[in-house]
Amino acid sequence: MGRLFDRHLSRTIVELAAPVVLAMLTQTAINLVDTIMVGRLPATYSIAGQSAIGYSLILLWAVGGLLSSIQVGTQAIVARRFGEGNKLAAGQALTNSLAIAFGLGTVVSVSAYLAMPDVFPLFDRNPSVIALGTEYAGYRMLGVLSMVATVSYKSFFDGISQTYVHMVAAIVMNVANLILNWVLIYGVGPIEPMYVAGAGLGSLISTYIGLAVMMLWSFAPKVRHTYRPYFFSNIKGRVLASIVSVSVPSGLATVFVMSGFGLFLKIVGLLDERNATDMVAHIPIYDPSTIHLLAQVRDTALWSDPFLNAVTNRPPIFTSTTKIIMDIMSLSFMSMIALGTATASLVGQSLGAEKPELAARYGWTSAQLGGVSMVVFGTLAFVFPDWFIAIFNSDLAVIDAGRSSLRLMSVSAVFIAIGLILAQALFGAGYSRYVMWVEVTLHLVCLAPLAYLLGLVWDFGLVGIWSAAFAYIFLLALAMVWKFWEGGWKKVML
Repeated sequence: MGRLFDRHLSRTIVELAAPVVLAMLTQTAINLVDTIMVGRLPATYSIAGQSAIGYSLILLWAVGGLLSSIQVGTQAIVARRFGEGNKLAAGQALTNSLAIAFGLGTVVSVSAYLAMPDVFPLFDRNPSVIALGTEYAGYRMLGVLSMVATVSYKSFFDGISQTYVHMVAAIVMNVANLILNWVLIYGVGPIEPMYVAGAGLGSLISTYIGLAVMMLWSFAPKVRHTYRPYFFSNIKGRVLASIVSVSVPSGLATVFVMSGFGLFLKIVGLLDERNATDMVAHIPIYDPSTIHLLAQVRDTALWSDPFLNAVTNRPPIFTSTTKIIMDIMSLSFMSMIALGTATASLVGQSLGAEKPELAARYGWTSAQLGGVSMVVFGTLAFVFPDWFIAIFNSDLAVIDAGRSSLRLMSVSAVFIAIGLILAQALFGAGYSRYVMWVEVTLHLVCLAPLAYLLGLVWDFGLVGIWSAAFAYIFLLALAMVWKFWEGGWKKVML
């Protein structure tokens, strides 16, 4: 590994990463703001609404994340050409990336929006969650185009070390989202409250505002004259193929990750349903045949029994709690992906300058910086879990349900840092296939299967389900450390 800590390299990493971290935390805040503001609605909307948002974001990242993986290929190529000193080729990479983004993004946005009424009910059978989630998810799917186009611009500016551009766009976008959410969720003046749907519409509009900022920045004379990205003659089959070949493994990995977490949430939903059945089983007036009918209550309303209707349509506590834990941990996820994104640029630029050992030192130093910072975050989450959960939902049942699981995940924060940063470093080198296969393997044999066994079969409940997530994170970190140490990524040609 060589030296794990270098003050000069650390300073370079922090200077480049700070705007990325702020930008990604600000961008993450859009989803957190949705969850927090919906959590302040009456109970009729809040808990089911937060569950709906949780499923919707997984769908958004499964669909949009697949296309957004073009940022991996774009950034790797831009950083490599920038390191070589070939700025026109760096601009050419942006042109081809935008062609992919606007072409596929438009088709997928419209298709996903139209598919939501049929797709969303596959995730949850709670009528309230389905009703709220279908509308919210529909709005968010219309934002896939803005999401993909934005990451094309972001990967270009990150690759040439202008990470502050996306930071500015993200701040503007988040301010717009706060204002729009307040108006659309709660209603202001003549504008009627839209509740959960308002959160989706506000987020949709704000993402296009962020894209507009990125586009305007790219038209600055210094960018247009130096990199010349807006020429149709820049579109080349070999560049398109290169971006796609590096990006597709990352996109497939994203689909597996989001599918895995979708199954993860589905398993939590099954835990909610089982608890509803258990509640009825402990009431003496209900016999076994009634318990059997309970499994079908979602599809056939039991109007003759208000108690059963109330139990089976009660807010999904565990699903809402899991969404909140995901939001809390996303602060560490996104911070470390941001640090990894900066590292990916430095790794790519170093390889372009034919300095592979410097690239390796950037990777190890960044992983150490991330690990140290996550010790602080993890300690706070472990000591004050109730406070973190209460930010999103002050319901005592939600806080009690999530306390132990959040403490467990806070211990994993260091492994999150190491795994995500080194994965991004490998992406920066163009070594994306390995990361894909690791993610595929871990999701097939670890996350969802182990969550089902621990949570439902062996009756460890929500803590058991989150223990599977801990195992997944630890194994991911171990796999990334081994491959980065092995060094085969230094020989990738782009």
